[in-house]
This record gives sequence, structure tokens and C-alpha cells, in this order.
Amino acid sequence: MFNRLTNYWYNRETEPEPTPEERAAEVRQRRLQQFQQGSAPDTPVEDAESLETETSPDEETSCTYKETTAADEAASTETDTEIAASSTRTDSVMIEKENPDVRGETPTSSLENQSKPRVVGSAVVTTIDPASLEEDNPWGEWEETVPSVQSTATKVDEGRTISLTISRVFCVAVNTEEQPSCQPRLLTMLLDTASSTDTLSIDILDEVLFERLSMSAADLRECQIEIGGSVNCPIEPLIVPYLAGCIRRCDFELKDNKSQQHVVVDTLKKCRSAAVRMIGIVLLSNDSWSPQDPAQQIVESLISGSESSLYDSDTSFIFTSQILSEIMKQDSVSAEDLTTMLRPVVACLTRKTTMCSLISTPLTVSILNALNLLVANKNVAKIVPDLPGWLPANPDNGAAYHNTFLGRFLGCSTIRRDMMMSDLNRYVSPYFNRSTVINQDISQHSSSQYQQMLDTIQTLTSKFFYHLIKSEAKDRTLQWIVSCLDANRNKAKLVASFITSSGASDGFMLNLAGVLLKLSIPFLGPMNNKLCTIDVRFCGPQSRSLFPQTTEDKILDKIDGTEISKEDLISLGIPDSFNFISTCFYLTHRALQLAYVSPFDKYRRLMKSLMETQRLVQDMGSHPFNIDGQIRERFETQFVEQLEVKTHLLHPDMIGHVLLFYSSSANWLSHISTDCDSVTVSDMKSSLIPSCTPSRTLAMVPNYFVSAFCQFLINIRYFAESSLENFVSENLDHVITFLVLFCSPTWVPNPHTRAELVEALTVFIPNERSQSSVSTTNRETALCMNSMAREKLGSALIRLFVDIEHTAQFEHKFQYRFHIFELLQYIWPKHSFKVSELSLEVRGHEEDTTVLFTRFVKLLLNDANFLLDEALHNLEEIKKLQLEQEDLETWNALDQNVRQNKLKTLADLKRMCTSHNILSYETVNCLRYMTGRFDGMSEEAHKNVTYAFVTPLLVDTLVTMLNYYLKELVGDSQTKYKVRNLDEVKFYPGKLLQSIVHIYINLKEESSFVSAIPRDGRSYHPALFKDTAAKIRKLYVPEDVIADLLKVSNLAERAVTSQEDEELLTDRAPSNYLDPILGTLMTEPVLLPSSNVVVDRSVIAKHLLSDPIDPFNRQPLQMADVVPQTELKDEINTWKEIQLNKIQEERD
Repeated sequence: MFNRLTNYWYNRETEPEPTPEERAAEVRQRRLQQFQQGSAPDTPVEDAESLETETSPDEETSCTYKETTAADEAASTETDTEIAASSTRTDSVMIEKENPDVRGETPTSSLENQSKPRVVGSAVVTTIDPASLEEDNPWGEWEETVPSVQSTATKVDEGRTISLTISRVFCVAVNTEEQPSCQPRLLTMLLDTASSTDTLSIDILDEVLFERLSMSAADLRECQIEIGGSVNCPIEPLIVPYLAGCIRRCDFELKDNKSQQHVVVDTLKKCRSAAVRMIGIVLLSNDSWSPQDPAQQIVESLISGSESSLYDSDTSFIFTSQILSEIMKQDSVSAEDLTTMLRPVVACLTRKTTMCSLISTPLTVSILNALNLLVANKNVAKIVPDLPGWLPANPDNGAAYHNTFLGRFLGCSTIRRDMMMSDLNRYVSPYFNRSTVINQDISQHSSSQYQQMLDTIQTLTSKFFYHLIKSEAKDRTLQWIVSCLDANRNKAKLVASFITSSGASDGFMLNLAGVLLKLSIPFLGPMNNKLCTIDVRFCGPQSRSLFPQTTEDKILDKIDGTEISKEDLISLGIPDSFNFISTCFYLTHRALQLAYVSPFDKYRRLMKSLMETQRLVQDMGSHPFNIDGQIRERFETQFVEQLEVKTHLLHPDMIGHVLLFYSSSANWLSHISTDCDSVTVSDMKSSLIPSCTPSRTLAMVPNYFVSAFCQFLINIRYFAESSLENFVSENLDHVITFLVLFCSPTWVPNPHTRAELVEALTVFIPNERSQSSVSTTNRETALCMNSMAREKLGSALIRLFVDIEHTAQFEHKFQYRFHIFELLQYIWPKHSFKVSELSLEVRGHEEDTTVLFTRFVKLLLNDANFLLDEALHNLEEIKKLQLEQEDLETWNALDQNVRQNKLKTLADLKRMCTSHNILSYETVNCLRYMTGRFDGMSEEAHKNVTYAFVTPLLVDTLVTMLNYYLKELVGDSQTKYKVRNLDEVKFYPGKLLQSIVHIYINLKEESSFVSAIPRDGRSYHPALFKDTAAKIRKLYVPEDVIADLLKVSNLAERAVTSQEDEELLTDRAPSNYLDPILGTLMTEPVLLPSSNVVVDRSVIAKHLLSDPIDPFNRQPLQMADVVPQTELKDEINTWKEIQLNKIQEERD
């Protein structure tokens, strides 16, 4: 049928002579002339004879039809009324809104008072008025009174019933005698059809529709017939709305047909089928209906309800979608015809995407709903990548993807695309205004509404991608995503957040990540065995995946010091293709890496600027809204800007999806790293049993899998902590296991990545500096109950502390160690027994500089020394500058540039001093709790730890540091550090002093520590501890602490005598008995093989701890290389014994 009708249409269009337009005009003119003269155009003879025509001599164009007898008219009216009564109601008033053919005015006369024939256009018609009014009638508001069906059914001729039904449904006529009686309306006189018949039938229904659809607006006006009363609405000239109205009329009558006449029902079904079929035909030949565009009309109906729609009904989409679904399901429509038919509709919809935005969410949602309806058919979906606007003109330009029709959906965001901090004072938000700044409830409500809009758009966009991926367009759709991500690869760099033209907007990337997350939902969940299908070789060497081959760092590059070669990885196999789960998994990881770096950085800077403005307002002693002028405007603009970013960036639903994705990924990484060279996980629910060495497959996993995850956790801890706290405990356990396992240098050799893992672990413990009111109970419980953390976290922290000494930049080193201190302090009372096992290695290897715990203590002492020294020095300089400012006469006499430079120097000093004070306290505090004993810690474990701090290599360094800073804090020098506003630079001398005092007390049982105290001639004096006791008593320190400190003082004084003997021995010793480096009496002389110099073992051991070279010739040196000088040692011991006897005799 489709082919026959299509051929029929094209044959009409391609007649050689005359042209269709000329022929149509000629026929129309001839029929119109005949129609105006009062006879049916080209009426058959037998019908023409039955007509009586009168022509007015004054008006040639006037004519009347033969008046029927009263009985005939009554019968006709009764029959027409019966048929009209067979119509039923519709559930929607859509027909009246979309189809002017069925609209009209309320008549002023009843059926008993019918008006005389009158002229409409060029035709004379007889007016028939309805008798009653009823709502929800597709003909309008009027419905005639229905006589008894049984009394009239036998009077209705079947052919006439069919003709009247077709006329009523399609609003057409072929004669002027018999018209359907219904609500006032306009019919179209079909002149071509009337030339061959005066009755409408199913057999000529297709030709009837073609003639009606082929008529121009001018033709419709000239050939219109008005029945039933006055009608103000014109006949519908648009093809699709007209056919949609016909279908609705059919549906109405079929649903509520009281007569249930078989012939009427059958006719209605065939009429409906013909109208649906005709919509498909006109779409199949869309360009042939110019100047009309049926595809455009379909689109306008589909997006009905949005601001841009030509229609005003909110049910138009449902109705139109049902029609299209029927067309797509028809067996007679081939896949090729369906593609041709719907291509212009899809193309029109994609052009409409230029109007998509978050502000126009109804339109955006309508377009997405329409596209999803169409692309759900795989034959339609496959044509989408061929449409204009699929790819940008320059695929390497990340920002250009905004101009693709897919990108226009992804670009819907509250985050301004070209946001720059310098533009804030001139920015007017399209989403939030001043009322949202003043009223927190309004701002939260508005933000929630926009978040719902974002979620709706993301959901529909992900559905659109899903339909494309399920079709033959899969590869091109995935390639679009890959190309977009690759073009925006610079978004992973922090500097990209300062360059707006560097790629797609932050909102775009967040939406793309959100879409991929929704596509990932079926395989998410740490225990979901669908994760077992992920192939780790996706980013491996020579991979045939869609990902471009890059030189990005991988998690693992060597095992046991041996590089993992490309050939080793290739030996694991190169699959020809990868399943969708693998592809989606890797694409989502990449999208999340690119999506969050820039917006989190912008949000952090916005919050900082906002807090600075708030502090400025507070300094002025007022509320932001009570300040007029520039400051208030600045505050409001900054508040609105951060609210825009927060609305999209911290969308709680999306954060929950990201956490679920990362927890799933964490469990997958933990399993894949412990399954020996397996490219997939065998069972996600199996217990994790770490092997001694990780699987080499980790060498194919990009490093950003770990780093992006860590950064996300860290940012969420600061900006959306409640989402983290409310996350499922079981999932948190998988996250902790992954973080601790990968903290091992065996799994992740890169210390920077391990430092990120440690910082991510800090989100599970309380933050004393945070002002957040969110509880950490759930996270703390998960960390304390995690078996991997109990067994391995302590040693991993100690190892990382040592590894970053030579691999991290100087300023990063202290930042990394700060987070290590946070975790160590939290786990020490719970897991200290595990760390004490590390200290066991020190016993018997006191001088071995390669022992891990020895290196850790040495670096810890070095940091404490450096940071305390820098902090006190900066405080002293700040004090000097503040004193200069207090001398107003001298200060004002300075040149303005000089004053500005001094103020800048002061600000820099405060910034550095603040950092050094925080870090120095954390370092000293680490010494305090690591040398202390906690409940549950055995005495043996405590002794093992404390012994490691007082070995001959370390004890003098420790004592010298403690004595010096104790003297600085309680002696006369303390006044140099009393700057204005100590809290501003985070300097709390009382707190620092108490930590130092506790270190003395913790180590008082170690004789080597006590004997070393008086050896420090620079800072120690007998009154040092007594002065300290008096100082801390003012700080309300418990008396038992003061008593313990005085015990240390007594022990130190007893050691003074022994110290004096050592000094006398040194003064009397021959030069070959003295160490050439420090000039002290050697106790265990050793020979350095490369320089042939004899030194004391303890002295060279200290030197090699920080610098493994011979100090005399700069050659590499290890403690294992030194040669003990046994004879010289015996000689020195014999000499010492003799000298000590002499000294004792002299004292006596």
C-alpha cells in the first residue's frame, strides 16, 4: 500500500505536460466555476438530473440547493444525529487546540430554527445547528441530542453512512446535499473527487486524502463549506495537524461509539489507519510538500508544551509519539523507508538543540524525549552520526564539542562557561538573584530545583547515548566520547582552570561524566560480578581499544626493582575487541579525572574570596547586607557565583554515584592486583589475599585511576562531608582496603601517588582544624575494623615518610608528612604494636643506617629542628617589623614604596611562619606520642620503640634539639617571639612546651638519653628544668607531670659527674685516640677503606645516616665497608682505665 500510494503521489508530481501546478490550477478553476453556477462540478448525469438549480439574475455567483421536504429533512437530520451520537469522548481536549477544523463558535439558533442558505467563500451552504452542549467532544463543545438508535438504524443506507463518516472524520465533502450534522464547522469541497462521484468510500480514501493534502491555503479558503452555524476558525492548512486531528476524531468515536454499528466502527478503523499511513507517506516524501515541512510539524507536535512549541497542549507529545510508534511498527514499512521517513524529523530535532539550556529545561526535555522515542528504533538510531552537527569542525578543539547537538545537552549547567574571577563584579546570574543570598531557604530550594533539572537532563541524555550504543551507531558514538575526552585532556591539569578557552566548560565535563556514570549503573557495586568482565588490557600496549595510545604513567612500572617491559605485557595477549563494560569502565574513569579538577579548584578559590570578604565586613563591624556600595555588591556576586558552582559540582545524587563507582573500582583494583597475571577478576566476592608481589597487569592500569579517586575523596571531605559519612559502611571498607594496600611501595612505587593515598585516608578520621559539624563515626568505625589497616597501615606510613625525603620537592615534603602525622597520631593508640615491630629491627643494628625505623627517627628529628628554627626566626623578624610600625613618627617618615615593601615582607613572613608553626608542632607532637605508652601497649613494645630513639646514632641529636628549644621557650629569649596576635600565625608556645616536656618524661628510663642531657654544653644548665617546671605550673599542668620533669632534672645532674670525666679524658688523650671529625675520644675506632682514616664508629654512622659517602674523599661508603680497629680499641680502653683511676685519686 505504501508503494502504491507513493507512486500515485510521485506520478501526479511528474506529469510532463502540463505541469502539476498548471493542471491543478486549470482543473480548480473549471470546477470552481461550475460550483459557483449551482451545479455539482462534473456531476454524473444520473446525479445531475436529480438537482434543481436556480440562478439569480442579479447575482450570478449565487445559488441554492433543492430544498428537501420536511419529512426528508427530518429523516436526514435524524440519521445524521444518530451517526454523530455514535461519537464518544476523548480523554484530552487536544483536538480543539491542534485542529482548527473542529473548532467553532456556539450557535445562536437551535435545530428547530435552522438558518437559510448563506455564502461562505464562493459557495452557498445550508447552516445546520446542533441541539445541545457537552464537554470533551472532539467536534468542540456541542453535541446533538441523540434519538433512539433502534428507531433510525434501519433507515441508514450503508454507503451513505460510510460517506458521512469519512466526511465527518476528514472534514471533506463531494456534494452539497448530504452533510454530517454536528457542531458548527467547515468542510472542504473536493472538486477533483466530486467530478467522478458524489459519495465518499473507503476505496477512494487515499485519493481523497491526497487531494485534500495537496490543496493550498488559497484553495482551502475558496472551497470551504460552512455547516452547523457561524464558524470563526479557518480550515487547518497544515498537513500533520490536520491528519492528527482526523486520527483524534477516529479515536474519539471508536472509544465512545454508543451505536456500536459495525459499518461505522469498521469505517472509523480504516479511516484511522489511512490517516496514520498518510503521515508516514508525507514524511517519506517530505521535500515534495514544499512550502510545507511535515517533519517540522511533527517536531513541533513532539515538543508541545515547551515555550517554543506551536501547540499548547501538554498531551501532544504522547499522541504524536503513539502515531510514530504505529508507523515504525507497521510490517509494510521497510527499514529503508523508515530511515528515509524519520531522517528529516531527527535532523529537525537536532537543529532545535541550539535552543537547549538549563533555563529552557522544558524544551530541552521535550527534545530529548522526542529523540529517545525515535532512536529507540535501531534503524533510526544508526542514521544519527550521519547528521550535520555530529562532530565539530575541529575535533581536536575541546571547546568545539559544545556546538555539536550532543554537546548542547551536555552544556546545560549552572556553572558559567566563561567564568573568570576578575569578572565577578560585573556578573549577573541567570539562576540566582539577591533574594537567594539573603534567604538561605530560598537559595537551598532554588539549588534543589536546578539539581533536579540537571538530573533529568542527564538521565535523558544517558538514555539517548544508550539507544545509540545499542544500535549500529555504537562504534561512532563511543568514538565521539573518546575524541571529546582526548580533546579535553588538558582539563586534568590544574592550570586549565585558569584558561577558559582550554577546552569544554566545567559543566559540560561534569554532565559527560554523569552520563557515563548512569551508563555504568548496571555493573556498579563492589561485589557485583559483572566487574569480572572488565579486561585490564584495555589500556595496555598495542591495545585495539578506542583509547589513543598515550605515554601516561601507569600504577606499576617495576617489580622487585626489575622494569616491566612492553614485551612482558604483550605476552598476556592482545584481544581483538573489548566488551562494553570494559569500555564504559575506562571511559568513566577518564571522564571523572577530567571533570572534577577545574571546578573544585574554582570552588575552592571562590570560597576563599568569599571568606576574605566576610572577614573584611566583620572587621568593619557590620553585616554584609547592611553595607552599601561596592563591598555589598562584591559579597553578593561572590555568593551567587559559588552557589552556581556548588549546585552542579556538589549535586548529592551524582556524588553518591561517583562514590559507588570508585568503591566498585577500588575492589576491582584490589582483586586484579593480587590475581597473578590474570587479565580479569575471577570472583568479586572472594576474600582478598595479598600476595608478596603484585600482578604485573597493574602496569597496564593508568595512574589516574588512583590519583583522581584520591583527589575526589579529599575534596568531598572539605565540601560535601555528609555524602561521605552517609556512604554505605561495607563500601567504605572496600575503599579503605584499596587505599591501604596500594600505600605499599611494592604496589605503587611512586611516592607522590602514595602520598595522595595517605591524604585520602585522612578523610576517615576526625579533623581537629575543621569547623564541620558532620560526624565521623561511620568512617572511623570502618577504618578501625578494617583488617588491612590494622596489619599494614603503620608500616606503610613509616615507609612513605622515608621515601619522600629525596623524591619530593622540598615544599611538598612537609605537606606530605603532615598527613602522615595525622594518621599516625590517630592509629598509634590502636595499632602501635604493629609499628613497634619495625623498631625491633633496630636492636643489634644500632649503627646500621639502612634500618627503616632508624632512618625514620633521624628524618623526624631533622624536620623538627629545621621547622622549629624557621618558625622562631620568622617570629623574631615579625616582631622587629611590628615594633617599627609602632614607632609612628619613624614609620610615617619612610618612603611610601619602602613602607609597601615592608608590609609585603611582613605578610610573607606571617604566611611562612604560620606554615612552619603548624608543621613544627605536628612533628614535635609525633615525637611525644610515639615515645609514650598507651593503654593496651605492652612494656616490651614501649621499650622497643623508645630504644630506637636513643641509640648512639640519634640520642645526641635528639637531646640537643630538646634542650635548645626548651631554653628558647622558658629562658630570656622568649620575649623575642611575642608578636601581636599569636593566633594569626598559629604560634602556641604553651602547647609546644608541654609536648617537649612529655618527650623528656617518656624517655627518662633510658640511661643513654639521661646521660646525654648534660653533654649538650650549648643549651643545658642545671636550672633549665626547674625554670620549665615553674613555667608549666602556670599553664595548669598536672602536678604529677611536673614531678616527673623534676626527676629528669635530678637524673641529669647525676650524669654531670660522668660528663666531667669524659671531658678530662678528652683533654688528656693523644691525638690518635681522638675522632678526626668531632675531636672526641673514640670508643670503637674503625678504618675508612677508601681514605685510610680512622674514625669513631658512632660518628661515621651518624654521618652516613644522612650522607652515604666518605667525608674525606667523597667516595661512596656504607657501614659494612668500615674495618674495625680492634688493637687500637683495646689500647684506648686500657688508657682510659688508667686515666680514670688517676682522676679519682686526684678528687680524693
